Amino acid sequence: MFRFLLSVVILFASLSASADVEHHLLRRIAVFPIGEANLSNAEDAWWQMREVLTKDQRFFVASRRFMVNRGVFQPRETLKPADAIILGKILDAQALVTSYIDERTMRMRVYDGENGYVLWEGNAELHPAIPINDQVIRVATQLMNQFVAAIPYQGFQVTDDVIGKPIWEENNQQFAMVFVGPRSEVAVGDQVQWVKVTGNVSQPFFSSTTRVEVVAEGTVKDIKNDRATVRIDRMRDPADLKNDALVRFPKEMNRLKELFANEDKSSNLSSEYLSSEMKGSKEFSKDHSSTVTALMWIGSMAGFILLAF
Repeated sequence: MFRFLLSVVILFASLSASADVEHHLLRRIAVFPIGEANLSNAEDAWWQMREVLTKDQRFFVASRRFMVNRGVFQPRETLKPADAIILGKILDAQALVTSYIDERTMRMRVYDGENGYVLWEGNAELHPAIPINDQVIRVATQLMNQFVAAIPYQGFQVTDDVIGKPIWEENNQQFAMVFVGPRSEVAVGDQVQWVKVTGNVSQPFFSSTTRVEVVAEGTVKDIKNDRATVRIDRMRDPADLKNDALVRFPKEMNRLKELFANEDKSSNLSSEYLSSEMKGSKEFSKDHSSTVTALMWIGSMAGFILLAF
């Protein structure tokens, strides 16, 4: 145990020193009961927070029984980095959600379960003229929706079981499969972007410090059940398009922000940019590569002949 705790301290110290980290797909989440909430509706609020996360099947949320069996189902407020890492190990969770009521303010924090830093935090003021018990479900749901809206991607790449590879080619066009969820409002023709997300762990990760680099772009061609077939229009490198790669839909992202983001949207704006190395997907096709190789060979031979004379 001592060695484990020491490794945790060393890991967090290294993260603090480097500050910038890359975010990977978030799927497994544990939600703790609301702290300092001696309210009859507190448990219903907890269930509603879980419902926000599970309704689109983007996240796997730890069940109450699982958390009870692991001996960690209890209200929590703020977590130290080492505590978040240990709880993440116990629950096999990539993120941990804590919330509590401070006078007439409800506060929520989401911690990275692997490295202990704060992924996101939000507060909501409770109306002074309405009993807290009558507001807790609505406010807890509102905060959880804001967290989901702050995540800078709405889907992720999957490998089709039949095709067996992340990218395939049809009629000189490249395609990929993306998970969108069964209730998504993504439609055929919508723009798609593969993104690389990095941020500074010295403050909440999903905030104005988040940097989003668009490494590929495409268009939704077909949707079946919870998956979309996407035609790849431009990309930086085929290696970026792999299983669990982060994918966002600008139209859906803007809709979520309009619905759930804080009123002061400027505080949540993150810096983003298009990769300058992106090229048309046809430049990565096999036919194009062989043509380029042939032209280079012909050019080199012509140069050799000229030198011979």
